[in-house]
Amino acid sequence: MRVSWQMLAGHRLCGLVGSGPGPSRLTGCSAVLLTLTLFAMASTVSGQQVKRSSGSDAPQIRHDAPADKAVRARRQRFLEMFARAYFPGRTGQLLVVPRKGDFITRPDPYWTQMHGSPWPYDVDIPLMFTGPAVRAGRYSMAAVQQDIAPTLAAALGVKMPPTATGQVLPVLRKDFGRPRVIMLLVLDGMRRDYFDRFAASMPTLTALRRRAAWFTQAQVNFIPTNTAVGHSTISTGADPGVHGITGVSTYDWEGRRRHDMFAGCAPQDLLALTLADVWQRATAGRAVILAQGSIDRAATPLAGHGSCLPNGTPVVLASYDQQSGAWHSNPACFRLPDYLKDMNARTLWKDSPEWMGHRVDSTTAVRYSALFPKFESDATIAMIEHEPLGEDSVADLILLNYKGPDFVGHKYGPESEELRVTLAEVDRQVARVLSALEAKVGKDYLLAVTADHGMPSIPPSPDHRHFTPTIADLLHEKFDPEGKQLVTSFEPENSQIYIDEDRLSRLGLTLRDLAQFLESQPYMFAVFTNDEVRRAVDAPKSATRARRQTKYK
Repeated sequence: MRVSWQMLAGHRLCGLVGSGPGPSRLTGCSAVLLTLTLFAMASTVSGQQVKRSSGSDAPQIRHDAPADKAVRARRQRFLEMFARAYFPGRTGQLLVVPRKGDFITRPDPYWTQMHGSPWPYDVDIPLMFTGPAVRAGRYSMAAVQQDIAPTLAAALGVKMPPTATGQVLPVLRKDFGRPRVIMLLVLDGMRRDYFDRFAASMPTLTALRRRAAWFTQAQVNFIPTNTAVGHSTISTGADPGVHGITGVSTYDWEGRRRHDMFAGCAPQDLLALTLADVWQRATAGRAVILAQGSIDRAATPLAGHGSCLPNGTPVVLASYDQQSGAWHSNPACFRLPDYLKDMNARTLWKDSPEWMGHRVDSTTAVRYSALFPKFESDATIAMIEHEPLGEDSVADLILLNYKGPDFVGHKYGPESEELRVTLAEVDRQVARVLSALEAKVGKDYLLAVTADHGMPSIPPSPDHRHFTPTIADLLHEKFDPEGKQLVTSFEPENSQIYIDEDRLSRLGLTLRDLAQFLESQPYMFAVFTNDEVRRAVDAPKSATRARRQTKYK
């Protein structure tokens, strides 16, 4: 049965896969069908159906010290999180988890902090739903990103396809009326504890939380925790191991170069249907669907496949181009309205080149400031005012990514005054957007607010911040001092190291050799090989999903 739906998904997605170099693009129908068929025959990656391996239940564990038991259990859980995101040909050879409080980043002043790990500061996210169709309250049941699309689809009266592994959360009132508009707001890099720590600075979001269905235990349940994977999971309701987005990038082995997911707003990397895809097909293209984000890998999965879906229509997609400072799109699949084309972020620093003492007078630097949220909301409000939202009986979608918490968190950290000021500005801009929406459709809308991932705190000393080039050099110095060719790609937010396995074999080494060496470093908690992750995928189904607590208050 598992093979059947994977094959069905493959046939449906043949038309989605575009041209491009390298196997990581899975070019052509045969490659898609072969990969999905083999994957289905080998394992099931679906959602919370990855089981503990038998080693975690072995009798000898009973005699371990409690601390050892806890470490083993945590290690197993992290392995399962990687397994949930495993995709053949895209996942790296080594999958790393730094110790709690340590993190791996790149030597770049914009990226002093880096998410991607399974620790609470990266996986604990906000999740709330509000509107006339929603039963407000505090829900203590487990909730994950995969549940968002099925829940919003239920509000529309449709179902997500079998690729979705999430469940419909019990937030909708009985006999509710379909909202005129559904808005999904993904606050990028928004830790759940921000809603408590910065409540006084966020009156709009705080008020929404009080009258919303608020999930106290919402978490990301896979690794890596980053923008591309999170937005793809939110939009499809599928696990990364199903939708195929395993990081912000993968390595193209044929072209021997990094391949960035969704570069140029190309949706072909995404191998599952999104909420936007499902709704535009269900309404024969009559629904107004607006997607906006401040980086291609956030905006594109929200928009789905647009007219690049067979028989699809060109939904609106506006993504920020940091080179030009303007909104851009991919005309092959999407539509960029004329009224957005003259907007440019260069206007944000016309009064001063500085913000809080920091230079922000470039189309890149301005994103790392509280000036940028207004630019985002100005575009959203323009779309709300210009597009025919709520003007017929077909419900419409607004799908948003706001990057302020992420960009400022990366540069200044979660405890910074810069972040507090930015969150306050994001809150003001959310109020402006909701005011514009209510002027158009009244209160008859459903709003979902969540995040794609969190952000680690500033470490107590620089010793807890580690850099990808240093770790690659460490591996080369130990195992390949002359050639220095073992590591082909290592992006820190992906939590994956791509290794040239031909080179590894010629050196008489195994991936386990490299993993054990990295695990011996004081800042590493666990390093898995992709073979270990694949075996975890192969484990039989478990009742993890069925054991979810459904109590709420």
